[in-house]
Amino acid sequence: MRMGSPRSRLPSRALATNYSAGYHDSVDAQHDKLAAPATSAIGSAAACCYSKGSTNPRRFFSMAQLRSGVPRRSFLRSQLALGAASHRPDLCAATSASPCRSPLARSVIIWLQEGGMSQLESWDPKPAGSAEIRGIFKSIATTQAVFRIGEHMPRLARKTALYNVVRSVTMDNTRRDHSPGLHWLSTAYDHQAAGVSLEKVNRSPSVGAVLAHQLGTTTADGLSNFVAIPNARQLGNRVRYTGALHLGAACDAFDAGPIPATATGKDRLPQGLTLPADIAPARLRQRRLLLAAFAERDSSPHREATNNDFGAFQVKSHEILASRGVRYAFDLNQEPPHVREMYGASAMGQGTLLARRLVEAGVSYVLANHSEKHSWDTHNDNFNKLTNTLLPPMDQAVSALLGDLQQRGMLDEVLVLGEMGRTPRINKHRGRDHWPDLFSLLIAGGGLTRGRVLGSSSRHSGTLLERPVHHHEILATINHQLGIDPNQMVRHRRDRPVRIMPEAKPLHELLA
Repeated sequence: MRMGSPRSRLPSRALATNYSAGYHDSVDAQHDKLAAPATSAIGSAAACCYSKGSTNPRRFFSMAQLRSGVPRRSFLRSQLALGAASHRPDLCAATSASPCRSPLARSVIIWLQEGGMSQLESWDPKPAGSAEIRGIFKSIATTQAVFRIGEHMPRLARKTALYNVVRSVTMDNTRRDHSPGLHWLSTAYDHQAAGVSLEKVNRSPSVGAVLAHQLGTTTADGLSNFVAIPNARQLGNRVRYTGALHLGAACDAFDAGPIPATATGKDRLPQGLTLPADIAPARLRQRRLLLAAFAERDSSPHREATNNDFGAFQVKSHEILASRGVRYAFDLNQEPPHVREMYGASAMGQGTLLARRLVEAGVSYVLANHSEKHSWDTHNDNFNKLTNTLLPPMDQAVSALLGDLQQRGMLDEVLVLGEMGRTPRINKHRGRDHWPDLFSLLIAGGGLTRGRVLGSSSRHSGTLLERPVHHHEILATINHQLGIDPNQMVRHRRDRPVRIMPEAKPLHELLA
């Protein structure tokens, strides 16, 4: 499938992951300059859905028509985003390759726990450990006889037959800091170029951007194939971890925007998907025709080639603004009250429900980061934060997502994954510090097996006992289930071959 073509509707399969563990080698010193952040649907999701050479119908206007109903100020305001897109010649610079095999999954939800969730209070409790190791939480039984999890995840304990837990994920992070983890999670690479600070620059495209490049930048309805909930900027305000870089800005993440914190709160559509109150659809069509007339009157060869590209962006942008399907996918108000309540009266719950709506609408990659107000980086007061703020809404939201996907026949088509773990020993502030040596994550759906526990840790949960799982294997599994060869090369703007991720094989134990 070439880049920009609408994604075909595959039989429903989704892959979900709950990540609590990112990053890499330099690809090119200039990559971080190639794509500026997109601020609206027009500037990102809509930008590159037509190939070069596309044309659009144009006609001339009489002066009377041009004078009628087209106020200059409103016209310029409504076209501002289109103008921003039209000045980005790199938007369609790359072309995508077709998936290497028939996909088993069609979408991925990354349920990110930025900061790093403690494995000892969640997926890998140590009830037989000493008090300074096990902490104050108890473990509870699950539907799998040999599998126990933390006591504050009772709903997930009843649904262990729907997902797998990997207890032996490890990563190369000698700094024991967030930046390497976020670089890996976001881009599949671990280390930066020599002398480059991880906190200042990212030079590889994000995993979501690569998938959008490979699978098509938009759905058939014009939705971006890479959506960040609530926004991509949470992953380091100074570093564009979720940028597309040399793949072109069309592959950037589209921001879903603020999420309601209650199950009854009125949802607000993302900026850029709604028309101003004084702009009716008919008036928008008039302006589209006016743009076409202006383009038609400029017949210089250079302008003609440019207008073909920019005109395609403008046509697609207008289509998105007029599309009910795009707005419907983002509109939580369309959900029955009991469904919104099932996911929980929290931003975590409502954001997770939005993730389900987006993959249901065909979006390939949804990054749900619910750490804007409540970080999982629990150096202090670990147990109170987990008990009162973090674990209950996560337990409700993720268990609701798994059950909802199963009921809708989508669990086999969505892969849900869930930065690093926490130290085995509790510190003097009643918290746990960074521990990238070993951590756990949930991985479900996407045609994988279910109900398995892969790998194990020592009695203190600090060292590996069996089956080390390198984090590259997780991302290789995602690509494999989506039908993408994880070891393939893509070409950037300078026609240089670049591997989409470090060489790795998928987790064969979880392949159905």
